[in-house]
Amino acid sequence: MSLRCQSADAKCPPYKHRGIFQPNNENVKLLLPDLNRCATCMAYTPPKRIDLRDDLFQVASMTLIEKGPAFDPTHQSNASFGTFIRPRICGALMDTKNKECQHSQREEHISQAHPNKDWLYQIPDPNAEFEDELLTEITLDTLLPEILKTLTPRERQIFDCIRNRQKNSEIIETLKISKSRVSQLRTQVTAKIINESKKLGIEE
Repeated sequence: MSLRCQSADAKCPPYKHRGIFQPNNENVKLLLPDLNRCATCMAYTPPKRIDLRDDLFQVASMTLIEKGPAFDPTHQSNASFGTFIRPRICGALMDTKNKECQHSQREEHISQAHPNKDWLYQIPDPNAEFEDELLTEITLDTLLPEILKTLTPRERQIFDCIRNRQKNSEIIETLKISKSRVSQLRTQVTAKIINESKKLGIEE
């Protein structure tokens, strides 16, 4: 993967760290400027999606926390931590941005084809009651840690909104996203929670 920072022709951030990486507050805090640079870089890389910068920053942070501990400072390649983590963070950011751009393109296409599509969102969802009950009745001590590992930053926001019993209209206002995006994210969150429930032996 060819990495080239898009921020004012600067080089990719160094991600300086010595030894085994522990994802504690101190180590992560030291790398926040580097994470911010990578998120900003990807947001401004054509096609520009400045609205995704905060989401991308969350993705970069989670990638550092999840992938960083796999760094082996004694590996025969003698690679630095920066060499190890940069492509992983960049790859995660590119993947996230590509998915968001593809979704936006589909949403724009639907809007153009069906300019008066609001009636679609007035149809009751037969699974809504089950989904809300499932999401709000999850036992925090057992399921939540496992679930959070499977959710993207945006899905976690949706999860929190549903646990707070927010309606779709309130979620739209809170997260500043479209009706169709809320519906899509709710479906994704529910599917992942059901899957994790089955893995943990919890009956629906």
